[in-house]
Amino acid sequence: MSAEITYRMARPDDSGELARLMCIAGGGVYEFLFDDLIPFVTAVDLLSAGIGGERYPVSWRNCRVAALGDDGAIVAAANVFPADLLKDDNYALLGSERHDHIRPMLELQDWGSMFLNSLAVGDAYRGCGIGARLLGWAETRAAEAGYDRLSLHVWADNVSAVNFYKARRFVQVGLAGIPPHPRLPHNGGSILMSKTVRPAA
Repeated sequence: MSAEITYRMARPDDSGELARLMCIAGGGVYEFLFDDLIPFVTAVDLLSAGIGGERYPVSWRNCRVAALGDDGAIVAAANVFPADLLKDDNYALLGSERHDHIRPMLELQDWGSMFLNSLAVGDAYRGCGIGARLLGWAETRAAEAGYDRLSLHVWADNVSAVNFYKARRFVQVGLAGIPPHPRLPHNGGSILMSKTVRPAA
């Protein structure tokens, strides 16, 4: 890497890049839910609008980024918030067929934990410790907020991601059966993983 990686909390003007990385982390789930829901509006467009505000859990306020220098390109990002906020999430905009298809994943949560909604590192920057550093931030944020667990979902067929989290002491606590779909081609469902963190004193 030619430029130094800097870590900072996200800003509202990061929304487009955060949405792009969130889609990478989701492994196609956001595209499945949002693409073509509104004519000519993509999943990145819809996510970017939500991230740019302060109302939704995906807000920039709950994101940390890794960038090239202080104001350079964003190469990685993480989004974390209390899992219980998902109980209040409004899926009314979603087509019922799309929502029903992934309902098992939406309903299988480690309630009472902090939830790592997304963690993505750009292809050219993987294997450099950036993901581990952002994961460490998520654990610290959970502990500082008084949570004793950090949870996440990962596709069962994303073996490298499953191994990444297992190597960092995350354990499987549930499995959401999601049938393969032409627009969401995953096999094995979505694994709910959790890790105990120590709340700040």
